Amino acid sequence: MAIAVSSAFKIKRLPHRLFGFAGSLVLFGCGAAFAAPVTFNTALPVGKGAFVLRNQLIYSEASRNGTGLSDLRDVALLGYGLSPDLALFGSASWLRRDVDTASGLGREADGLGDVQVFARYTAYRHDFSGGAFRVAPFFGIELPTGENHKRDSLGQLPPGLQPGSGSVDGLAGAVVSWASLDMNIDGQIFWQENTKANGINKGDVFKADAAFYRRVYPRELSAYTKGFLFGGLEVNYRHEGRTRMNGVIDPDSGGETLFLTPGLQYARRLWMLEGAVQIPVAQSTNGSNLRQDFSVRIGIRINL
Repeated sequence: MAIAVSSAFKIKRLPHRLFGFAGSLVLFGCGAAFAAPVTFNTALPVGKGAFVLRNQLIYSEASRNGTGLSDLRDVALLGYGLSPDLALFGSASWLRRDVDTASGLGREADGLGDVQVFARYTAYRHDFSGGAFRVAPFFGIELPTGENHKRDSLGQLPPGLQPGSGSVDGLAGAVVSWASLDMNIDGQIFWQENTKANGINKGDVFKADAAFYRRVYPRELSAYTKGFLFGGLEVNYRHEGRTRMNGVIDPDSGGETLFLTPGLQYARRLWMLEGAVQIPVAQSTNGSNLRQDFSVRIGIRINL
């Protein structure tokens, strides 16, 4: 695809070295010097035959009435460009969960989590001077690769501590991205339909997300520009339905949370470092279900 980039950045007045750098990023969309959301995916394409690797460490805490839960996970996502419009993704995670109750009882579990596999298709594209706009629906499944029968000295661990769900779940949604070398705007809607396993049917999950990132350094492009620093803010809404156990609704399950998420990214042509802190600003949980305290994400993206 061809994009006229010269008018927006006055590339004709700059050395060819900068033209090659900025031009390739705009032309191929998957270049890491575009900012992107930290908490969800982007609609920008993965080049045909190219790979993109993303790895994040995510640490979160939740608590209520003297009970606290910590969750640490290492999430790796690999994407492959099957065509200019179609990309395939696979996501795997390792996680560790620890819970401490008000009575001093502690339980923990770790292991491989469930794997997600999904496809993303560019349904609409518009390329303009210095940037691109994409709309991309996606759909896939979550496979029960994580163990869901872990035990300790007290017996089998509760479902909330198990690394895996035991169920095959469907997921779908759409993501929108408007990107330039100055700023990025992204949005996503996401739905996960959870199925029954071992007598437990976890509540379905709906998420709506938005992100805005702006280049804060360098303020002006030059022939020596090698990387960009972006700062921004994301808004994340999550609603989780009630869990049913043997057909009976669990009164201490489900709820909704709204996060504000400041983020920072340093982007080079082939890689990006990223970090963000999710801060809950509004929550409504059912019964004694835990409330989110915070979540921290740090990660790296590499274009292969």
